Amino acid sequence: KQWYQRRVAITAGIDRCTGEDHFSDAYAYEELFGGAIVKAACKWGHYSNNEDVVLAGSNPSAEDGEEAGTETSERKIDLVHQFKLVECNYMNKKGFKEWLTDEDNMTRWKKFFVDGLQEKDYKLSDEDALAKVEGGAMKEWKKELTNFAKFILPQWKNVMVYHDVKEDLEGAKIFYIGDGEGDNFYYINNLYRTEKF
Repeated sequence: KQWYQRRVAITAGIDRCTGEDHFSDAYAYEELFGGAIVKAACKWGHYSNNEDVVLAGSNPSAEDGEEAGTETSERKIDLVHQFKLVECNYMNKKGFKEWLTDEDNMTRWKKFFVDGLQEKDYKLSDEDALAKVEGGAMKEWKKELTNFAKFILPQWKNVMVYHDVKEDLEGAKIFYIGDGEGDNFYYINNLYRTEKF
């Protein structure tokens, strides 16, 4: 028999502002709100200092149970643990609305939108990409962000907001919602670039 080793490429979502990974296609995800939002399923688990995970509700063996007494573990969301995300304690419901409509953010996000179009079509000039964005793409994207806000705001009591370890005010924010549909993270798509590893 001859064995072949096959390398699987993983695509990561990298915050355009901080350069940190926030998610990857190794996790189940789908695009919502006209592609403006990425929804990724997540799970709660218990994570120890040695990076092992014990999913909530699992029954460790007697051998594992002995070791567990000497290590500290913390209950976290798998994506929080994997991508070293930090809870963003300063963003409340009012802060979310302000962040989503802030002019500085909109200017920055417009540039990210242009960059994203050029990454998909390298032949697109700065002027042509900007014309597409100003010709309706940005307006449509803002409309979908508004729809996302209408979806998330009534559920705010079930929302937790995260960002990466750099805790940059301009960096992307990730929104956790635990509801009847399960546990999910929501990412604003254009705030990320993708890279294969």
